[in-house]
Amino acid sequence: MTKTILLIEPTIRPIGVEYLTTNYNVVLAPNGSEETIIEYINKFNVHALIVRTEKVTKRILDNCPTLEVIGMHGVGLDNIDVASATENGVMVLNAPFSNYTSVAEHSIMSILALSRNLPLIDKKVRNGEWNYRDMFYPMEINAKNLLIVGMGKIGQELTKKAKAFNLNVFGFDPFLSESEMKLHGVLKVEKLEEYLPKCDFISLHAPLTKSTYHMFSSKQFELMRNTAFIINLGRGSLINEEALLDALVSKKIGGAALDVLEEEPPNRDNPLFKLDNVILSPHFGGDTLEAKDRCSESISKEVCKVLSGEISKNLVNNQVLGNARARKSILKGVK
Repeated sequence: MTKTILLIEPTIRPIGVEYLTTNYNVVLAPNGSEETIIEYINKFNVHALIVRTEKVTKRILDNCPTLEVIGMHGVGLDNIDVASATENGVMVLNAPFSNYTSVAEHSIMSILALSRNLPLIDKKVRNGEWNYRDMFYPMEINAKNLLIVGMGKIGQELTKKAKAFNLNVFGFDPFLSESEMKLHGVLKVEKLEEYLPKCDFISLHAPLTKSTYHMFSSKQFELMRNTAFIINLGRGSLINEEALLDALVSKKIGGAALDVLEEEPPNRDNPLFKLDNVILSPHFGGDTLEAKDRCSESISKEVCKVLSGEISKNLVNNQVLGNARARKSILKGVK
């Protein structure tokens, strides 16, 4: 029996779809609502589901007994109830090595744009205020201090690019030792608050966990230089937006570049939209064409691999999955 994979409109890049259809039946759902996903999985006896931003909830996992695999088209798993997937014996995969170059480039772009206040300068020229050049002096990034929060693949790639601009790079990551960071030319920061007064730029690339939720709030902004800039390419809730707004309005910090927000898509009345020292983008730091193609190809290959009985290096719930899958098989009457 040929197994079936469910995709959701708008779906992954053609390179991934083509790979899937070569090996399996592919069904396309019109939207990612809970009801639609449950309906399509049960109607077509779906074995694998690939999602982008759609939520995979406990209700979906509890009501779709044929589901074996969930493929996340990207790195973050905030939209998937991994615990429920594990309890139901469903494997969860992601594509962790597809977009780190794109995200690192976006961070470098943000550093340069913030240092020159590029959006405001562009607006001034378009408004005929050419003499603004005598009122505002941009800063060089040469020899400035960059703190990278989260020294995974993105942080390591950003380090390489930052070194090309002669930035001094410091890293905060409880999971990497001082010696490991030194291999990448990074000085390890043990206590975040102690180093914040020395930072010119802070770039966030940490996952959202209980310990990282609102890791930047009023206390942290108070410690930062009033010329310092913060860049968030991780998750919106790494930053307390109310505290950030206060810090920006009161000029406690120099500015921010935000690719992610606490509410996505944001309310159009979000007060951050009115500030000239904020650069916003729609959570697409890793969404270059090249990264999308790599991600689509990677997740498609890994999903097909596990459906054929092979092991995937990108399985995120491997440690406790075995017993749950055994329970699921027994409940289904499968030996």
